[in-house]
Amino acid sequence: MMRAALSALCALLSVLVSFSANAAEPLFPAPLHLTRQVHDPLGNTTVVLEEYGYGNRLVSVRGAKTSIADYERGELTEIDRDAATYSVTRFDAIAKAVAMAGGGGVAPVKENRAEARATSGMRSTGMRTTKLGRTAEYFEANLDAAGMQQKVEVALDPTARVSKAALEVLLGAAYPATRRPEHDAVMTAAVTREQRRGNVSTNAAAAPQQELYALPIEQRLTIGLDGQTTIELRSSVVRVGAEQPPADLVSIPAGARLVVSRYVAVANELELMNRPSSPVPNVP
Repeated sequence: MMRAALSALCALLSVLVSFSANAAEPLFPAPLHLTRQVHDPLGNTTVVLEEYGYGNRLVSVRGAKTSIADYERGELTEIDRDAATYSVTRFDAIAKAVAMAGGGGVAPVKENRAEARATSGMRSTGMRTTKLGRTAEYFEANLDAAGMQQKVEVALDPTARVSKAALEVLLGAAYPATRRPEHDAVMTAAVTREQRRGNVSTNAAAAPQQELYALPIEQRLTIGLDGQTTIELRSSVVRVGAEQPPADLVSIPAGARLVVSRYVAVANELELMNRPSSPVPNVP
C-alpha cells in the first residue's frame, strides 16, 4: 500500500513539474523585430543589426552573418553565409571562454555581476524625440567601476514593453553573458511608471500580472579614466516591428561546413597558453 502511494505521489509530482515547465511564459510571446544602429567607436563606423525575438530565441543578423541564441536549449548557432560555415556552442562553453579571456580561469555563475558603485542615482532628464521619431523619456546615471568612471544614458519608449527576462536578453545581460552595472542601471530606469507608483492592477481570481519593462530605444555608455573620455558606445533602435526572421537567414545553407566556434577556438588558445603540454580538444 505504501509503495503504491509513493508511486502515485511521484507520478503526480512528475506531472506538476512537466506542467510548470510547459506553462512557463516564453521570452517573446509575440514576435519582436528591432532594427538597431550600433556605433563602433574603434573604427568610427555604424553597423546595422536586425534583431528578431520570438519564443525563447533571439536572432541577430548583420550582413551575411546570423547568430541564433536559443535560451531554451542553452546554445548559440552562428551562420556565415559567405563562408558557407556554421557552428553550435553550448552556453556553458561560451561562459567559460569569456571567463578565461577575462583572466578568471573558470566559468562565472549565472548571476555573476561586476562590482561597481553608483555615484548618482538613475534620474530622468525629460522627454525628447528619438531617432525612431517617438517621444521617449531619457534617464542617466553615473557609475564608478574599478576606478573607471562611466555615464549611462538611456531613452525608454513606454508604449513598447517586454518582460524582465526578455529585456535582460536584449541588453546582453542574460547568461552566458555577465550582467554589468550599466545593465542594472537600465533595468532600474525601464520599470514602467505604473509599477513605480504601485498601480499595476491584478485580477484576484487570476495569477498576478507579469512585470513589464519599457523598451530601451537609445543607449549611450561613456567610459572615462582620470576625467578623460576614453570610449563611447552608442546604440539606437530605428524601427520596431513584429516580423518573424526570414527563413533563409535562420536556416543552415545547404553544403555548409560545421566548424569550431570562435568561443571554443579562443578557449583552446588560452588553454594552450596556460598549459602548453596539455592536449587541446578539437570540439565544435
